[in-house]
Amino acid sequence: MNKIAIIGVGLIGASLGKALLKNRAVTEISGFGRRRSNLETALAGGCITHIADSLEEAVSDAEIVVVCTPVETIGLTIRQALPFVQPGTIFTDVGSTKASIFEDFQALCESDGCIFIGGHPIAGKETSGAAAADENLYVGKTTVLTNREPEDAFEKVAAMWRSVGANVVFMPASEHDAVLARTSHLPHLLSCVLSAVTERELFPFTGTGYASMTRLSGGNPEVWRDILTDNRQNVLAAMERFERQFDEIREILSRNDAKALEEFLTLAREQHDAQ
Repeated sequence: MNKIAIIGVGLIGASLGKALLKNRAVTEISGFGRRRSNLETALAGGCITHIADSLEEAVSDAEIVVVCTPVETIGLTIRQALPFVQPGTIFTDVGSTKASIFEDFQALCESDGCIFIGGHPIAGKETSGAAAADENLYVGKTTVLTNREPEDAFEKVAAMWRSVGANVVFMPASEHDAVLARTSHLPHLLSCVLSAVTERELFPFTGTGYASMTRLSGGNPEVWRDILTDNRQNVLAAMERFERQFDEIREILSRNDAKALEEFLTLAREQHDAQ
């Protein structure tokens, strides 16, 4: 590719840009975002090739526009960028939820002669910003794309992600949101709950297990507020499933059923080992 634009050069966008440039998959990457200091960090770190002073400058002549803003602003960003791109420009995103924007913006982009391919790289860290960029962040990780049409646009976005080491799979938007509620959004909530109910005076008595369990709670609250709100129905369904299992374990402990408890723990370990 000659040029792509990355809108929102935080951890996800900066890591993508850094890997694309390292692997020589693109010649030029324009970066645009809210904080000049973060963009300067991205430029110095080899995540973008230049800083755009406006959204128009960023997306002009870009073959692919990768929107890496929080979920709630992805739609607005695409709407604002559409007047400045050429017909045939591909828009894609990295949002953790897909169904709420997929139909709207596929139709919106098509009406302007552009293309929208929904995307979600399932990778990240608790740290944020361009300073945390990792060129290997996507190696061996799954990136979900939520529409195959038009096929040449799908393949172009897929090739972009494969060039940074990701495994690309197709999954319809609604299915993606239901799956991620169980594999990502619920785990984040559980981590936050454990962190929230542990009094600070107990911290000296926590070890690596507690640190592992609460690691996710260090994520950006604004980002996760938007994700959980946008996908709340699927998250609520995942919570109900979890509550049923938790109630079963409570009952096992209440009746002091050591055999059933061991069977559950064994099943859990087998599930862990199968990952």
